Amino acid sequence: METLVFQTKIGTGSLTWDQNDQDTRINSIIIENCMKSVQTWCKKLSFKYKFITEDLNWNYHFKSKNDVQLNRALQNWKHLPQQGYDQIIYLDNDIFVLPDTGLPSQVDFGMVPRFGDQLLIARYYLGEDVMWWNAGVIIMSQDRCKNLCSWMLDKIPTARNSLLFCELPREESLIAEYCSFNKPTKLDYKWNLIPSQTPKPLFKKRRGFLHLLGTDKQKTLNLFPESVRNMVINNVRYLNAG
Repeated sequence: METLVFQTKIGTGSLTWDQNDQDTRINSIIIENCMKSVQTWCKKLSFKYKFITEDLNWNYHFKSKNDVQLNRALQNWKHLPQQGYDQIIYLDNDIFVLPDTGLPSQVDFGMVPRFGDQLLIARYYLGEDVMWWNAGVIIMSQDRCKNLCSWMLDKIPTARNSLLFCELPREESLIAEYCSFNKPTKLDYKWNLIPSQTPKPLFKKRRGFLHLLGTDKQKTLNLFPESVRNMVINNVRYLNAG
């Protein structure tokens, strides 16, 4: 089976705002280390790897905190391949692959759900049975990828017409709407480990995807146990160098 792992880094590669040059530099260091871990994992499992930096210069007005970066993030749906693979694994560029990680689940459409205020808002607009899915890790068949890309590209230009997106202008709002009538498989939480929502014993297994989400990557990194931090940044002192 031909599997493609797909990542992008367009602009700074992070949904950041109100940050100085030092913050941006630290984020870049962490993102680069994350992407290296993904590339190493792909080589181990003989997966194809595709990395995109091309900016299509979209200029949709979403009224978010950072329309420039949101426009860049949503370009993924234009860049994702429409044919040629059996399975596509989309990973945000702030995903770090733990060293003992093996094969992921083989599903038509799989993500990890998250809980919090966003879920309550999504259920208000879309119904009580919807889930809030983190879009940092998406496992798809080629047919599912083509279908989802087509839906997203139709939806993005008029995203402000969506009541959920108007209140929460982010990619996951559109994903939640799509998933309200295309139910994904719920993946094991190891495939999208977020520090604030993961029991610490799970980190000892050294298997899965760490997700250093958020606008301040160092702050997120500091929430992980020290052993995990050292895997992401081999020399933490370099991270703090001026």
